[in-house]
Amino acid sequence: MKKIGGSIAGLIVLVLGLAMCALVKADNYRMDLHPQFKWLTLTAGIVLILAGAITVLYNTRPSLIRISIFLAFGTIAIMGYSLPNLTSTVASGPLVENSTEKESRLILKNLEYTKINLGELYMISGGEEDVKTTGLFVVRGIVKRSPKLDELAEFVLFRVFMWCCFADAVAVGIRVKYNEQLEELRDGQWVRVYGKLQKLPSGLSRPKVQVKGIISKALSRFHGLAAVKVEEIDPPAIPYMFEFRETEPYAY
Repeated sequence: MKKIGGSIAGLIVLVLGLAMCALVKADNYRMDLHPQFKWLTLTAGIVLILAGAITVLYNTRPSLIRISIFLAFGTIAIMGYSLPNLTSTVASGPLVENSTEKESRLILKNLEYTKINLGELYMISGGEEDVKTTGLFVVRGIVKRSPKLDELAEFVLFRVFMWCCFADAVAVGIRVKYNEQLEELRDGQWVRVYGKLQKLPSGLSRPKVQVKGIISKALSRFHGLAAVKVEEIDPPAIPYMFEFRETEPYAY
């Protein structure tokens, strides 16, 4: 009985190690951990595989506590793999964007628009004071609409920022004033917005919009974006924001 118990404990550890190694190759790794920790996950998986193999071969004395802990972690892992991929609501793609674009500006009607991501724009527009810059910006993100916003000829533009992993993801957004063809925009659509920051009216209620699968959100309270053009785009190769820069060229 002790030999059987030891073998079972070793097999559980072995399977957990294999699961960790498989997670490194999985597309949804970023839902659990930041991609920079892949090497650590792989190392831990290899250690567990070796430990499990040794336990099976030498039939070491089983521990009910250890077996219970491994079974608990195994159950959590199985539940995690069985959950729907929430990232599908904000697009998916490789973590490295294969782009040759080096320009930090885009031209529209002979005017230069500075490329910037929503996190960087949030930092610029987050204060109560007037925005110091008078520049024009171009930003990309996901459209979120509501009946209340439609009445104001507005929508909210969101993009997801991940500090570590999908568990601590934050949907960063800004209100966009758009007086032209608002009805053609779809909820969840990826767009590129050209516009200029403008101060929002005081006492404006926060829009009740939510990005599915994201608990936390940060919406600029004091400034919005007055759009001169909104165009549909394909989801970018990197759908999330991992980096904020304080000066141009921005991370876009």
